[in-house]
Amino acid sequence: MARTIAEIQQEILDQKAKEGQFDALQILTPNEKQTLESELTSTSKTSIWRLWVYIVATAIWMHEKIVERNALLSRPHTLAWYREQALNYIAGADLIWKDGYFQFDTTGIPSIEEAKIINHCAISERLFSDVFPNDGQQNATNNNPTQDTESLIREYYYNQVGIVTMKVAKRINGLPKALTTQERTIFQAYMNQIKDAGTQIRVVSTTGDKIRIRLEVYVDPLIMYTDGDNEGRLVKDLSRKPVEETIKNYIETLEFNGAFVPAFLIDQIQKQEGVRLPVLRTIKIAPYNRDLDTSGVDVYNDTDGVKETAFFVPTSGYFNTDFEADDNKGGIIVTYFPYNLQTDPSFNL
Repeated sequence: MARTIAEIQQEILDQKAKEGQFDALQILTPNEKQTLESELTSTSKTSIWRLWVYIVATAIWMHEKIVERNALLSRPHTLAWYREQALNYIAGADLIWKDGYFQFDTTGIPSIEEAKIINHCAISERLFSDVFPNDGQQNATNNNPTQDTESLIREYYYNQVGIVTMKVAKRINGLPKALTTQERTIFQAYMNQIKDAGTQIRVVSTTGDKIRIRLEVYVDPLIMYTDGDNEGRLVKDLSRKPVEETIKNYIETLEFNGAFVPAFLIDQIQKQEGVRLPVLRTIKIAPYNRDLDTSGVDVYNDTDGVKETAFFVPTSGYFNTDFEADDNKGGIIVTYFPYNLQTDPSFNL
């Protein structure tokens, strides 16, 4: 952002104040030097040298404004640019074309920051090379790599190649939430207006994915209850359930559209007071509009003999931790056992 004239002027004055002497004055006679030094050290705002400082500061300011505008107009519209435009969207503000680019008319908007309703945004684009990794390469069975052009074009559109997908969400009470239908419609219109010609924008804003986690945790029975009404609570503080709190916090603090890493979750549980051995059993997830029991995907299941998923990303960009909702069916299910590995020879996971 270009500096103001006052800022530039002050920097010149600060630099002048640091100079103990003016070497260029050495060629002057004593009388000339005394006269000129008096003028150069005058504190009057109407002194000649102060006017020159203002003139130079104004010239520098104009140069910086020109450079800033040219940089703005010539900036390539990368995926990062689209994300920045989404986060800067001001709900309720008119979009006008001014000085060579779109700007918001914030007249009548009481709080610009509160009107910026897009708090989370993740951008992705499916490339042609991802769908057709061998296209254009000559091989033994196809000497003309471009002969099936019509088929390629059909597949191009079927696989949504070239479409920029934007996962967006607002934030309510510290948690991501889907845009309303009206909010999404207006935001889509905004992106369609500022996008590059030929670019297709797909806006995704849905309720968070469902998730159900089952695990067994072996704890120190002197520190944490393993059964009864206080199961999972600290003996010294019945208001605390460290394992459940840690799991929910891990889910809710994931970066938007970030990867859920089971190994990282186990590491955090292991650090909690009283926990001796956490054993993750299953993790099942499903999009918001699918039933977790019938259509859920087992991304982690230590009983099926299949290599476990190292990480996974929610379709909506985040997980729904409102486990009390009727349509969620997700949750955190923990079974506690006293840790007696050293004393019980039959201890077996």
